[in-house]
This record gives sequence, structure tokens and C-alpha cells, in this order.
Amino acid sequence: MIKCKLIANILDLLLDGDNDGLTLRNQINFLTDTRYNYTGAGVFVTFSHSDQISKYKLERHELVINGVDIKDEAGNIDADAQVFVKNGLIDYLEIWSRTGDYPDKELDNYTLTQVWDKSPSRQIKKANA
Repeated sequence: MIKCKLIANILDLLLDGDNDGLTLRNQINFLTDTRYNYTGAGVFVTFSHSDQISKYKLERHELVINGVDIKDEAGNIDADAQVFVKNGLIDYLEIWSRTGDYPDKELDNYTLTQVWDKSPSRQIKKANA
């Protein structure tokens, strides 16, 4: 189970495109976000998998899917996200800041937007509670 709402929302938007993304979407329920490596300019999120994920393994062994922008209301965050697939399974997610520093904690407020060519341009917004 993915504990971080931001990461769950990013995966929801990233895996909402072509057939590969839609197939990988089935893996989300079998992922656990196990490690966060904050770099100062972003974060790498590593996933572990439960055994049941194998029935949703992608035939393509290596793949990178990108196309989600991350912004905050204050204008301090301008980042993008991409998910990396290894051996047909979601391996890790990378968030990379275009503007320099990225906080070393989960964002309190954000707007995520699909930005790939011909995307439905879906957005997910989270504001401080």
C-alpha cells in the first residue's frame, strides 16, 4: 500500500495514458513505497511489490513514463515526475525540481497536472487542511 498521498496521486495521473500506462495502473494496489531518497533537487521513491503483482507484469521490460507537472500555491515548487519500470514492474518514481531546491518532506499543498501530448490534462489539487 502506498502511504504517501502525493505519490499515489502522481501514479494515478502518470498511468492514465497509453496501453502500457493503463496496464501498469493495475500494479498500484500491490506496491509499497519503501524508501525515500531526498537529494535536495528532488526525491527518488523506491517501491516493493507483493507477490500478486506478477499477474500484471508488463511485457516491455524497461520503460519510463513521464508527463506530470508538480506545482505549489506559493510558486516555490516547479517539478516533474516520471516512473521507471524494470523487468515489467514499477521500480521507482523520480521527482525532479526545475527550479532548484525541493523540500525533504511530503508537500502540504500541490497541483498535479498531466502535460504529455494529447493528455486529458487532468489535475489533482491538495490544499492545506
